[in-house]
This record gives sequence, structure tokens and C-alpha cells, in this order.
Amino acid sequence: MLSSRGDLPSVHILMECLQEFRDISRLAVNTSKSSMFTAGIVDNALDGILARTEFTRGEMPVRYLGIPLAAQRLSVTDYSPLVDRIAHCISKWSAKSLSFAGLLELIRSVIQGVECFWLQYFPLPAAVIDKIHRLCRNFLWNSKRAPVVWEEICHPKEEARLGIRHIQTWNVALLARVLWNIHRKADTLGVKWVNEVYVRGASV
Repeated sequence: MLSSRGDLPSVHILMECLQEFRDISRLAVNTSKSSMFTAGIVDNALDGILARTEFTRGEMPVRYLGIPLAAQRLSVTDYSPLVDRIAHCISKWSAKSLSFAGLLELIRSVIQGVECFWLQYFPLPAAVIDKIHRLCRNFLWNSKRAPVVWEEICHPKEEARLGIRHIQTWNVALLARVLWNIHRKADTLGVKWVNEVYVRGASV
């Protein structure tokens, strides 16, 4: 994935770099398998950019590394890949004979591992969190009627609970870590870009 400003001069520089890469490596971009995703570009400028690149125009949201990229806030339906993946895992496990401890460990390690990948990038809507809670609750208790409210068991084992992370609290903590990295100017490309383009010397 390559990014640039949404103007013809910037795209021209990008294409020249790809041309230089091709001349050196003998590896060329396959334009029929490449797409361009844009946001906020007027039609006249967009036509010139598409003509210069010969790429087809893709539609957002698009999945990249398993998560959706969009030019605006994601809708509840955009989180369907996350919910569907958790439901798929549960459907495979439900047919097996597992102890309560085994079910609990699957939720803690596997399902919450899937969630973590999304939680560190997006603030999950309440409707999505409710769907995930419902799937995990029904899986753990093997019933739609749980003997204990889900929020009550989402506490550390030291507090005599089951040690399952509360999704909303976990989500806020992971997003706060992103803000902390921006504040301390961590040496990563994404943090440098945010500080240069959006923060511009101001305080988070």
C-alpha cells in the first residue's frame, strides 16, 4: 500500500518512483490488479489522476491486513468481519465436548485475541460489543440464559472473577495507548505522520 496527497503532482512523483523501482528491479506494477482509493477529490482532479496511474478506482471501505479502511467513521455493518469470525470460531467449538475451564480458556485466549487486533484501531460501537458479549455468553454457559450478568465476570481473577477482559474498558485502554504514543512521539511511521499532519506541535 502506497499513500500520497490527492493531487496530480504528488501522484506523478509516486508513479515516477514506481517507474524507477521497475527499472532497477525489473518488477512492474500490474495495473489490472491494482486499485486507487480516494477521498475528498473533485471529479476533474480525479480524472487526471486515474489517467496518469491507469489504476481502477476502488470503493471504500476496503479490507487491509484483515481490518476495514474507510474515509469516514465505520458503521455497525463494517464490523461484520469481526463478529462473523468470532461466530465462526464458536460454531466449530460448540460441537466438541469441552469443560467449563476449556470454554473459558478459549474465550480468554482465542476470541479475545481476535478482538484485540480490532480494539487497538477502532472504538467499537455499543451494538457491536453487545453482539460479541452475546456470542461469548451463550458459548460459555451453553445457554441463552446466563446465571451471572456478563459484566460481573469481566474482572481479574484476583477479584474472584473469571479473568475475562471487559471489551469496552479494554478498547479505551488500547486507544489511550495510541494517544500516549502520539504524545511521546514514538518512532513509528504512523505516529510521525499524525504529529506532522494533524498535531503540528500542539499537545494531545
